Amino acid sequence: MAELKYLLDGVRLHAQELFYKITNKLNDKYYLSFSNIPDGLKAEKILKKNKTKFKSITVPDDIFEACGVAIVTNEYEDIAKILKDNNIEVEVFIYEENKSVKIYGNLQKEGCEL
Repeated sequence: MAELKYLLDGVRLHAQELFYKITNKLNDKYYLSFSNIPDGLKAEKILKKNKTKFKSITVPDDIFEACGVAIVTNEYEDIAKILKDNNIEVEVFIYEENKSVKIYGNLQKEGCEL
């Protein structure tokens, strides 16, 4: 049953990413990724509750080739602290010359198999 939930969330995240790209609204600087899908989904809920500005998309392949959740934002320090206070660790990436560069965190990521 959990796999179905993650599949539906994946469809939602892909749709959001497509919308942001079509409307040219995916220009935030930082990409936060998580060790697993549940942490990424929990992070979305926590950040919404805290009224934090962010976008949710699927994690870009050059950050992690398996499925996952990415939070995209223009500021990461406060978000990383909020999430750490809620026992969610993150990695933060920026893009330089169209290539992702990790600037924060070091996670052991879990792949997803449906």
